[in-house]
Amino acid sequence: MLRPALYAALAALALVSCTAKTTEPVADTTASPEMSVSTATLDPAALAGEWRIRTLNGAAMPAEAAAEATLNFDTATNKVSGSTGCNRLMGTYATSGTGITFGPMATTRMACSPNSPEAGLLAALGSKTLIYQLSAEGLTLLEGTTPVITLSR
Repeated sequence: MLRPALYAALAALALVSCTAKTTEPVADTTASPEMSVSTATLDPAALAGEWRIRTLNGAAMPAEAAAEATLNFDTATNKVSGSTGCNRLMGTYATSGTGITFGPMATTRMACSPNSPEAGLLAALGSKTLIYQLSAEGLTLLEGTTPVITLSR
């Protein structure tokens, strides 16, 4: 008798605690006006193709990973693939306005060097919705106003 009431209370609590989160566009104050792209006019199709990962959490990619670390966006299927610099990765992504959210990522499981950026990259992609900005320099994925990943063609 007590269990159904407990389950009903837990279900009601779970429903009440669900809220939608939105992200607001962030102005890029670091780039010159002619280099910036307005976040209000982003076209997710501009993500299509291969991007080289240049920095992760403000640090340049280690030399052994820099040549291999990529993200490849397939805008027709909303799938992402690429390399962590050590292992191959694949998963899904979704865009909404200036936000981008990555689904669970699958990777191959080869042994990586101790200073591999793989764990940090997967953590960054698995975090909450990021803001994406396109500019003449490339693609920047931000958490709030902090650049998390920078990429170039």
